[in-house]
Amino acid sequence: MRRRVTASLPALAAGVLFVLAVPASVTAQTAGAQLQREQKPQYPEGLSKAGKQGNVLLIGRVDRQGKVQDIQPVATTNIGFLDPAVAAVKAWQFRPAVRNGKPVDVAVNVGIRYRLDGAKRGEIPRPALGDLSVFPADPSGKKSAPEGFPIHRGADPRLRVEAVVDATPSDKAQHLAVHAEALSPSGRRIALWDGSVNVPPKTAQIPVQFAVPVGGDWEDGVWRVNFTVAGSPAGGGAFWLAGDPDRYDFASDMAKGAAAAAAASAAGTAQAPPPAAARPAPAATPRRK
Repeated sequence: MRRRVTASLPALAAGVLFVLAVPASVTAQTAGAQLQREQKPQYPEGLSKAGKQGNVLLIGRVDRQGKVQDIQPVATTNIGFLDPAVAAVKAWQFRPAVRNGKPVDVAVNVGIRYRLDGAKRGEIPRPALGDLSVFPADPSGKKSAPEGFPIHRGADPRLRVEAVVDATPSDKAQHLAVHAEALSPSGRRIALWDGSVNVPPKTAQIPVQFAVPVGGDWEDGVWRVNFTVAGSPAGGGAFWLAGDPDRYDFASDMAKGAAAAAAASAAGTAQAPPPAAARPAPAATPRRK
């Protein structure tokens, strides 16, 4: 079952799409976090008057009380959209994820769309990710646990990525090259998928899905997923992986990452990231869908 939560503002639409999924095979004692209270992001007046639209991508953690913690920006098409997006997500309240009937911390990827109503709705500066979910998967690539749950190295043979690429609608069909890679905590880059998507006329959102094997040498920690679309960074998100998830302190790791990002920003040594890091040479053979 997939649950979508969407928020919009009259005339000035700030779209928030958060994807949660629980496979039918998962019992009622195991479930993903469920959004219960959502605050809509404010559309910055200057950007709305200028006709600017765009996306913000954030990562964070939903704790065992259902609160969003350790929010970090991953990508934004316009820096002006970032602060109101973060402020809104901080106010969200979830029903906590549970595993074997007990509340657990889970990772969360959040995509926020700022859109204006009218003929130019969906016009953004460049293709950008709108949504991203990463799931543990079985050998066939089918989801085996809710989004945000850990990838258990040695037990989960594959991970599954489900993303949506946003692009400015065109009267003509488009053809977009897509590259996705994983970035480990130590900086190791692993190519996940190289392919292309066909975009029908007047289409603004294009799904991209694939599953890849989990390497036996993949390290414990919080990993990033970065997308490049049509040769330009397009955003991404995160997942966490461990050989023994019950012993790995995911919450502390996320808190340290958020603190480091905040300290760097306060010191002026870091800025809000572009949609993704510049695409490097792949470190592993790309796998197709």
